[in-house]
Amino acid sequence: MEVGQPAAPAPSTALAAAHAALAGPLRYTEALGIRSLRERIARHYAGTYGVDLDPERIVVTTGSSAGFLLAFLALFELGDRVAVAVPGYPPYRHILRRWAANRDDRNGGGHALGITPDMLLAAHRRAPLKGVLVASPANPTGTMMTVEALRDLQSPPRSTAFVYLG
Repeated sequence: MEVGQPAAPAPSTALAAAHAALAGPLRYTEALGIRSLRERIARHYAGTYGVDLDPERIVVTTGSSAGFLLAFLALFELGDRVAVAVPGYPPYRHILRRWAANRDDRNGGGHALGITPDMLLAAHRRAPLKGVLVASPANPTGTMMTVEALRDLQSPPRSTAFVYLG
């Protein structure tokens, strides 16, 4: 129920819920998202992953770009260097250009994963990286990282934020 072209019509339960919601008083939701939804997400994480998550730490956005913006604002300061795979989802670069200022675009030179540990170490040695953005599956290529490749990337210098979007 956001921008894009869905492959299937909305489920009948979603349509019924939308009709019911429109029949009552219309009002703004909490800025973090509907509390009952955040509580349900927290229960899902507890039941599925064994993670105790406070619903106050959950934010529901109307699209992925708003979530990226919030995550990048929480992780990076103006001037931080962040490695980003190229090709990649354009909003990553656009948001980082405005908020972190110094992207370090990592072109994989034909490497299927776009970013390798050797590339990151070389970039970090030139000037310290504050973060690394990794998406699997990667947008727009659809490339999936193997468990081993992802594990190899999860050993960055201690001062580096590792952002995994998957």
